[in-house]
Amino acid sequence: MKKILITTLVALLCLPSILMAQTRTVTGTVLDAETGEPIPFASVAVKGSTTLGTYTLDDGTFSLPGVPQDATTLIASFVGYQDVEIPIGNGTNLQISLEPDALFLDQVVVTALGIQRQSKEIGYSAAKVSSEDLNTTQNSDATQALIGKVSGLQISAASASLDAEVRINLRGSRSFLGDNSPLLVVDGVPTPLDFLQSMNPNDIDNISVLKGGSAAALYGSSAANGVLYVTTKTGEKGRPRISYSLTTTFDKAAYYPQYQKRFGPGAEDEFGFSYYIQGENQQYGPEFDGSIVPIGSPFMTASGEIRQLEGPYTFQEGSRESYYETGIGIQNDISFSSGGENGNFFVSYQNLHRTGTVEGDVMDRNTVRFNASRIYKSFKASVNFSYSNMKGDMNNSGSNGLYNLWNTPGHIDLRKYKDWENVEGGNPNQWINDYYENPYWQIDTYRREFRNDRFTGAATLEWKPLKWLSFMGRVGMSTNTRNSSTKTYAWHFDEFAKTSGRAYATSDYYSTFYTYANFDQRINADVMAFAEHEFGKNFGIKGMVGWSMNSRYSDSKDLEASQLALDNLFNVGNKVGELLGENSYTQTRSQSVYASVDFSFLGWIYLQVTGRNDWTSLLDQSNWSFFYPGANMSLMLSDAIPALKNSSWLSYLKLRGTFAKVGTVNVGAYGLDNSASVNSYFPFGSLTSYELSTRIRNRYLLPEFTTEFEVGLEVGFLKDRITLEAAYYHQKTTNQTVNVSIPYSTGAASKYVNAGTMTGQGIELDLRLTPVLEFGDFYWNVYANATFANSIVTELYGGLDELAVYEPIYAIVGMPYPYIKATDLQRDPKSGKIIVDRNTGLPKLGDLSAIGQTEPSVRLGLSTQFAWKGLSLNATFEYRGGHVARFDAEYDMLFSGTSLTSAITGRQRFVFPNSVVQAVDDQGNLMYDGNGDPIYEANTNITTNSGGKSFWTGVYQSWRAASVISAASWKLRELSLTWNLPQRWMDKTGFIQSAAVSLVGRNLFYWVPDTNLWGDPDMWGGTGNRNAPGVVDNAMAGFRTFGFNINLTF
Repeated sequence: MKKILITTLVALLCLPSILMAQTRTVTGTVLDAETGEPIPFASVAVKGSTTLGTYTLDDGTFSLPGVPQDATTLIASFVGYQDVEIPIGNGTNLQISLEPDALFLDQVVVTALGIQRQSKEIGYSAAKVSSEDLNTTQNSDATQALIGKVSGLQISAASASLDAEVRINLRGSRSFLGDNSPLLVVDGVPTPLDFLQSMNPNDIDNISVLKGGSAAALYGSSAANGVLYVTTKTGEKGRPRISYSLTTTFDKAAYYPQYQKRFGPGAEDEFGFSYYIQGENQQYGPEFDGSIVPIGSPFMTASGEIRQLEGPYTFQEGSRESYYETGIGIQNDISFSSGGENGNFFVSYQNLHRTGTVEGDVMDRNTVRFNASRIYKSFKASVNFSYSNMKGDMNNSGSNGLYNLWNTPGHIDLRKYKDWENVEGGNPNQWINDYYENPYWQIDTYRREFRNDRFTGAATLEWKPLKWLSFMGRVGMSTNTRNSSTKTYAWHFDEFAKTSGRAYATSDYYSTFYTYANFDQRINADVMAFAEHEFGKNFGIKGMVGWSMNSRYSDSKDLEASQLALDNLFNVGNKVGELLGENSYTQTRSQSVYASVDFSFLGWIYLQVTGRNDWTSLLDQSNWSFFYPGANMSLMLSDAIPALKNSSWLSYLKLRGTFAKVGTVNVGAYGLDNSASVNSYFPFGSLTSYELSTRIRNRYLLPEFTTEFEVGLEVGFLKDRITLEAAYYHQKTTNQTVNVSIPYSTGAASKYVNAGTMTGQGIELDLRLTPVLEFGDFYWNVYANATFANSIVTELYGGLDELAVYEPIYAIVGMPYPYIKATDLQRDPKSGKIIVDRNTGLPKLGDLSAIGQTEPSVRLGLSTQFAWKGLSLNATFEYRGGHVARFDAEYDMLFSGTSLTSAITGRQRFVFPNSVVQAVDDQGNLMYDGNGDPIYEANTNITTNSGGKSFWTGVYQSWRAASVISAASWKLRELSLTWNLPQRWMDKTGFIQSAAVSLVGRNLFYWVPDTNLWGDPDMWGGTGNRNAPGVVDNAMAGFRTFGFNINLTF
């Protein structure tokens, strides 16, 4: 053993000299090819290595030790210059010259219709998110991976469910009732927006965000709210590449509402004293004292014995939280790509398996993509298609647990009742709550299964017969087949339970079955011709004309058996009574012609003029044709002003401006005609009955038109090490499609009209610092974006002051949209303080009050990267503020008695804060001023007549304005730590090109105002509020995500 240790020690001591003998030090200088000046902080690295590299000093010199003797090539790079590869040779005093290259200005951006333009030519806002930025934390949802990374873009998930909807908005609201979502285009094919959630993010090469109507005018009415243009990956020239990635994540429930932990179930007597009630759900009883109390109502065991459970009257920490489990996600990705001079292909497969934070929730997604292209002489043909299959099995209890958790008293340890079939007190016959079912029993009883099959594909043929002339034809299709079913499993109560006082046990639960099927199809065809010509050095022109056709078809069917004859045999043939159900189909079509002309003058003036005309079957023939123009201009001042051309500190300076008018149709298929539906309680045997809708349709509705102009500034400093983009936009939408109330004497309740105007304006800022700091192998990059935006209602139909959109969202003239109204308390008009009754000390309910806007007026995004050798730390933060939301959790928690607010006074009578009472004179008479208005004085001693249940579930619960608070938040959206394994390790394997391991996290922390007691302010609930958020529905607890990723390239 001693001999082995000595030998090992000698070997370790000799290792550095052995390594030195196999390596060398490479030295040299990096210079600007035009000026000959040294370039400090330039990167110099050995080609093929992720760890052998360095940076130049202030004088442009570098020294790179440890370079292997067999290394042959160096790569030198710096922001604002073209990368260069040079042979190492003898490795001494190398002279490396870098050619200037304003990266930002020469960056190719995919614009409308998939047309590629250089950034310097574009006169409107267009952002580009790379695959690297999108997949920092390997998020399986590409939509949510965009959050915080683009100014003007707002994304919010409806809930924490595995298949939660996502709301996407660009530059605020434009329409009161119409869809405010952008158009999604995948490889040139317009596609339903939710398709982005089903895509494999690793298949995406980049996403171009065309923010306004000006940027997307050539796409027509579907793109009035902007465009997300997704370009998927293709094969690259060179050796074939195989990539494999494994990502494992863990979702931990977090961001719960804050509960009161002092009081258990019960009520208060007529004197205001609380008392305990076993089996009660409302927690307005006495304070926890540790005594032994009966739990729940008595029940009968299987053997016929009558039992009464008992337990300590003590709050059970962690009981409610234990309902949520750790969700697990396992994602496997593999892709194969290759390319050459005449073509390329890319094929990938992804399998995603996720379990939810609610027990039993599971989802699987399988995605296949194939992209290929081939060049033959003057022709280029390409195909792209993707298939995604997603299926899941989830609970369908509606509350996803939280509501029933709130209605389970705090001294009940839910963990004991998880195995509800085998534990005493767990099943519905014995459950310890007389009004709300065991949450774990709900999970097994109410189920929802679904399957979505999605396909999107496109075939493109390009022909370039002449250098200046080309043609392109493309046919694309997307389909979505959805099937779902919901089931209720039967439960039959024993006779004792039916008479035990359990409110839900008065009658048996019978099996129910509902099934739904839907097929959506979109077919799109484009034919375009392009021409370009340069007239000397100072003038150039490009032109494009095109035709487009879009056809949409949808077919849906549903059936419901409200009771099944045989328990848990889920087939509609097993029905009792009549089946319920319906089927429907819609088909719409639009055609368009469009054109654009691009002019370039003197190498620094760029002008594009566009025009498009749409014909749509959604409107009457008298209105179904509409035209909208657009124009945008870019001025490259850094190329125009001689003093700026060769500036050492200014890389570029660009001014831009744009104008466009975009039409959009916010009426559904067959929405111009009055409709009839089957009457309630029909069919009755062979007899059926129909009723006309009370909403009158209008055949002569017009499109909504949005007119927008935008001005912007783009500037780069220090060879693009610092870049800043600033934009101001103003948009005005007229001819709003609204549903207005009409007198019932007309035989209807409302009608559709074109009326109303909304204007929006905003400022967007994007700042990049690459790098902020750089020392040797360490560098720090920062990207920050800011959005300041508002949409204002300027006019409504018939001089109305406000329009109800949905409860509680309104469009109010002169106010931002959307705006929330809520029931307030009566207040002293002079001081604004709350008026309370002199006798009861209680406030009185007042009218609906306008509280605040529900869209953030301020949004900030901050992404940062720290890198040292092979290590990289990335983080993305996001702030939203300047808006409010109504947290409906408080209303439900006040009812159940779990609200933290309901316990702040110890359930004792109290003087209502910030209140006044009407003053009285010495004789006790109420006092009034000379105008007959009441005189109020501060309330210092009149207490509420109750501090218990009657107060908190009475006037306070009805005071909905109290739960409308600031929805501001700071969130750590993404965090990742990546280690790129040393290249020399890869070289030794002989077949692995690169390898990296990462630790990832998402939504790890958030910071909200102290007034927010109820959780994540961005969970908007679901489909009902997609167009105009404002109600936070925390039906399900949010979660943090932790995980790791392994990435290999062969």
